[in-house]
Amino acid sequence: MNVEPPAGAAGSGAVALPEITVEWPQTLAPTLRDSVLDAHSLARDDLVGALPGLWRAVDEALDLAGPGSLVAESVRHDAYEGWQVAALPRYDLEGRVRARDRGDGAPHTAPQLRDRRALVRALVDAVAERPSLDVRDALHMLDVFAGAFPPGLDAVCRRLLGHDLRHGVAAGLAPLHEALDRRTSEGVSTRCYRESGVGSRKAKGDPATDNEDTAGAFTGPSGVLRCAVFDGVTGDGDGSGGTAAQAALEQVVRRWRLEEAADGAALETRPGEPQAQVSGDEHRGAFRPGELIGELDAAVGRATAEGSAAAVLATVRPDGTASVVSVGDAEAWLIRPLRVPAGEIPYTAWKLTPAHTGFAEQLRVTADAEGEESQLVSFLGGGAARWAHRTFEVGPGDLLLLASDGATEPERDRWFGAVLAELTAQLDASGRPTAPALAAALVQRAEALGGWDNATALVCAVGEAKD
Repeated sequence: MNVEPPAGAAGSGAVALPEITVEWPQTLAPTLRDSVLDAHSLARDDLVGALPGLWRAVDEALDLAGPGSLVAESVRHDAYEGWQVAALPRYDLEGRVRARDRGDGAPHTAPQLRDRRALVRALVDAVAERPSLDVRDALHMLDVFAGAFPPGLDAVCRRLLGHDLRHGVAAGLAPLHEALDRRTSEGVSTRCYRESGVGSRKAKGDPATDNEDTAGAFTGPSGVLRCAVFDGVTGDGDGSGGTAAQAALEQVVRRWRLEEAADGAALETRPGEPQAQVSGDEHRGAFRPGELIGELDAAVGRATAEGSAAAVLATVRPDGTASVVSVGDAEAWLIRPLRVPAGEIPYTAWKLTPAHTGFAEQLRVTADAEGEESQLVSFLGGGAARWAHRTFEVGPGDLLLLASDGATEPERDRWFGAVLAELTAQLDASGRPTAPALAAALVQRAEALGGWDNATALVCAVGEAKD
């Protein structure tokens, strides 16, 4: 390490700053972004599952170098060596590493805000189409592209920024990773609850057309739950959005009945033979999300030339495998119990769907995107060019939320996942049935925030398998 004071610094008002050259004693692994996107040493969808190893390395780096020593480029990964954290210690004017002082605290103290922001940016940069400009930009991308990013990454980054982490990053994020990795081996049962409201500022005095949201759920003898929320869109308030949403619901119910018949046929057994187990896409007429969206798009086009609809649909199978498919700005969230010490909110939530809006399209290429949050670039009714599909697993205690955008109205400086976790915890503690109370509370919240839009929340409660 070399220290070269700048030449020609004269005058009592001049500021002299040393030039410090850092020489790493070992070869640096690629940055996390290069590792994922270029070297492919870590698969994009495996990122969240591999993070506990990174947190241990981060704790070790902060113990050695002190808090405030991380930048986004500090997070590195190699296919053979695994995680590497290139910490940048603080230096004195002679170019030597400053010793940690009492103000730094004991080992495994909370990282500074700079460290937290650096970690968030490194994680988002590893999966985004472009590097983030700053942490605000990274959080915008997490919100908009959540369903396209690895599931749970938004929850990880928000906990990094919001939890005290006073016992270290690994300890602070362990409960969340346990929740993210939780699996069921006994199977599940499901029950759905729906609540919908017009919104006082959206109401025009015609009950037949004021609420352009529709929702439905269907569970047949196979035990497979199929549910959906459609958010009708119309420009002049003529009710054509409601026509579009209703046409989509009627079409998907027809498809659900055909799929259920196929599931039932696959489950039939001959006398004396054990009953076959059907899961995933093994039933006849395997699920193809693009085909489903195409059917719904055509049904809306036949029903109305003016209206359109956003859509989010989910399937939950008795073995706990689940999937969502979405188009537009309707959202799906998974809310899961969190095993944490008393005093902490015992729930977490993460988003399962991205947004197909003008703002999202701008954000793909620039951090300066603004406006157009409600302008759809993909929708049912002649414009379903982009759709999203995500598979995941659910277990007893989970809540799966499907909602129109009116029910997920953001609050200033509050992530909606945190709102969901806190609201679920409050309802659970009140002794009321959590799932139906949550659906009602989200609609009431939408009205309390101004009642600007129709708000529909469909909450699926996941329980233990029934005998």
